[in-house]
Amino acid sequence: MKLKTAMLAAALGLAATPFAAQAQMRALSDPVVPHPDPESLFTSDDPLLNRNKQTALHIQRNLLKCNEWSRAGEWMTDAYIQHNPVAASGLEGVIYYFTEVAKRPPLDPCPALSPEDPNGVVAVQAEGDYVTILTRRIVPYADDPSQSYTTTWFDTWRFVDGKADEHWDPATLPTTAPPQAAMLTPEAAAQQLADRSAIEQLMWDYVRAIDTWDADAYVEVFTPNGAFGETQGREALHQMVTAMEAERAERAAKGEAVPPLHHVMSNQTITFVSPTQAVVRYYWQTVSRGSPDGPRPEMLAQGWGRDEVVKQGDTWLIESRNVAPDAETD
Repeated sequence: MKLKTAMLAAALGLAATPFAAQAQMRALSDPVVPHPDPESLFTSDDPLLNRNKQTALHIQRNLLKCNEWSRAGEWMTDAYIQHNPVAASGLEGVIYYFTEVAKRPPLDPCPALSPEDPNGVVAVQAEGDYVTILTRRIVPYADDPSQSYTTTWFDTWRFVDGKADEHWDPATLPTTAPPQAAMLTPEAAAQQLADRSAIEQLMWDYVRAIDTWDADAYVEVFTPNGAFGETQGREALHQMVTAMEAERAERAAKGEAVPPLHHVMSNQTITFVSPTQAVVRYYWQTVSRGSPDGPRPEMLAQGWGRDEVVKQGDTWLIESRNVAPDAETD
């Protein structure tokens, strides 16, 4: 009898655990607090550890914060072995992604690391050829993106001759949220179906605008204060697209081959946070156009994205487009 009771209690305990975690929905932990002087953490009395820590500082500050990706070869090897499942290995791919896809403009001048940075540095450990940086991550709650909690991210690098040669972090592939239709009334389900169709059209309007370099059409799919990565506001977005078109025209004038591009979105899912808010997740590819009798199409970059869209009046618009999200966002 005691054995049966113990087994029943254990079974009930195991069965209840997922429901308890699901019902919690709010962080119980203390907030993650960055170090007050983060750059002081990147030194060591050991010459080898100090060299590796200083290189890690350049990666964290000059590349990840200030977006000086044209200098990446100073601190990363050509091989740069990547273990993040949404990123490919190789220095050229890293530079292309941040400069041509994410379009992260460099900061000039480049400020020092600060405890006020969203990904503020918490701690730095170095041993042998390895350096690990712990950073704060600010994560919005799924049911209310206006509120957030903090957790910890890490990046570990293995160094060869003072350059980062291999990288690890806890990133994972995105997961699909469970369907919500069963919780809706028939009227709400019908409205959500119409909204889903409108969001799909919005995503099509987006890729057609950027494929044709139509800056006016491009900004119209965003809210007035909408953002692509760190480029925010319709005026800045308009300038971004016109600058990209001008750069392509300049290359073509020099005789370079500048084929048309297609921005492909696939495996798209739409998760409704509220009747006027949704999150769109997808895989993306940037592909040059080809033809049977001409050049073969070439995939220039790929990754996954997470866009936040909102309904303003009767119109769905992109509030933020993030083609390089941190995996823990989802």
